[in-house]
Amino acid sequence: MDREAWAHARRLAECQDWLVTSDQLRQLNLSPSEVSTWLRRGEGHALLRGVYLCDPEMYELVPDRVWWRAALLRHGPRSLLVGRTGARTLGIQGLPATDPVLEVAMVGAPPRARESSRPPGGEGMREVVVRQLPVTEEQVCVVAGLRVRIPTHTVVDAGLQLDRVHALCLLDSALYLELVDREQMLSAVQGARHRRGCSQLRVLAALADGRAQSPLETRLRLACIDGDLTPEDLQYEITVEPGIVVAIGDLAWFRKRKRPLLAEGDGESVHGLPPAVFRDRRRGNTLVTKACDTVRFTWSDALRPAYVQHVVRGALAAA
Repeated sequence: MDREAWAHARRLAECQDWLVTSDQLRQLNLSPSEVSTWLRRGEGHALLRGVYLCDPEMYELVPDRVWWRAALLRHGPRSLLVGRTGARTLGIQGLPATDPVLEVAMVGAPPRARESSRPPGGEGMREVVVRQLPVTEEQVCVVAGLRVRIPTHTVVDAGLQLDRVHALCLLDSALYLELVDREQMLSAVQGARHRRGCSQLRVLAALADGRAQSPLETRLRLACIDGDLTPEDLQYEITVEPGIVVAIGDLAWFRKRKRPLLAEGDGESVHGLPPAVFRDRRRGNTLVTKACDTVRFTWSDALRPAYVQHVVRGALAAA
């Protein structure tokens, strides 16, 4: 076995998220039999056809980014990540916890039947699907070394695949991250008016608000909208003295109340930590005694829209 060639292959893989392709190994004059021996020894693993992972320890739980890179290497230099996969690559929040497939498209590809790449069997394996989208090179951006369809198109491609809750989370997150602005989003959605699901996405785009800082806030807001309890403001600042902000409420209602009603979402990753819990309690006491009324919701509460509506409606009626 040519140790120098394998050392070169490993250095190449290190620059490609520990991946190397069969074409690259062939260019290093490594024969198919040598590659087969390498795989048999467990020094590499096939993720997709012609794409190998050079770090055996990573094979038990392959990171998403490695799968994204593998999909691009499998389909060549004209490929790019699209749809929900592209949205994840761009860092957009609020998508479903898992995706059934990894999505790629090809620049300038002629229309053809949907193509998929199925990896070898095993838990955690991912299928790659080539979407038939009319992509041009001008619609490609590079994010941390990965080719992705630009945000305006990615948001639409992904949003058309999602239910209304996840789609609004996607739109809010894209605006919050400043990947797109409202005008760009509305224009992109309008440009997809002949695609399936566009009527729903158009309604959601009108509701999208970049002030929502998390999917939890988006879910709470949508629950209130659906219950005819649309908040009158987002990220509302509460001051106890001129210029001293003691809190910013995620959602706010005024409705001729003596004191505004604020709704706050307690994300588990932040507010679930003990110091944050005590800090939130002290802040909540300050708000109630001096400035406003508050209701608080957790992620599990947000999964029950009827409960959110009941609590907000009751709090508003109690004024």
